[in-house]
Amino acid sequence: MGGVVLPLNPEQAWTRFESLGIKNTRQQMGVYGQTGIFRQLEDGSISEEEFQRALGKQAQEQSNYFGTSDPCFSYEQCVWAWCGYIDYVPLERLQNLLKLKEKYNVLLLSNTNGFLMSWANSADFSGDGHPLSYYFHQVYLSYQLKDYKPSLTIYQKVLEQAGIKAEESVFLDDGPKNIEAAEQVGIHGLLVPKNEDWMPNLMALLNEENS
Repeated sequence: MGGVVLPLNPEQAWTRFESLGIKNTRQQMGVYGQTGIFRQLEDGSISEEEFQRALGKQAQEQSNYFGTSDPCFSYEQCVWAWCGYIDYVPLERLQNLLKLKEKYNVLLLSNTNGFLMSWANSADFSGDGHPLSYYFHQVYLSYQLKDYKPSLTIYQKVLEQAGIKAEESVFLDDGPKNIEAAEQVGIHGLLVPKNEDWMPNLMALLNEENS
């Protein structure tokens, strides 16, 4: 999702979490992967509520957040902070996904969490009433799969659940390690450079494979 469908703005997300009192945000929220409770949220090890409380505890330790014995951020505050990653939704990329859906089985595999997906799954996502799932045949999310890219098992889970063959699949990602992992299980990988239109390179690869 991030870096392929949506341009990412890590700085804005870091700033929002820092405004909540999390002073080591940048160490926990990497461009290509999270650590600590941020990673646990996205690999499904902890729930949204557990994250809210763990984040409150961090804020209390780092900035005397609330001064209460049981600090806890609201669900809405966490959605706001996580959505800092998103600057805008490029409509041309959504249109490209719809074009691909006419001919190919288009799936999404994303390292993400329930806070971000509460927005992405809503009618607010596209600006014209469509959720993210509208643009894919199926959506696979790290926190639901209890796994995390670039583990090999997350790709194997998607191949098995979707009933597709690795050698007949193309995986797009902006993270080199994620591409390498996909290729290790036999999937064709296509690295997406930052802010680049990936459609021409993808169509060239698909035409090459079909020729």
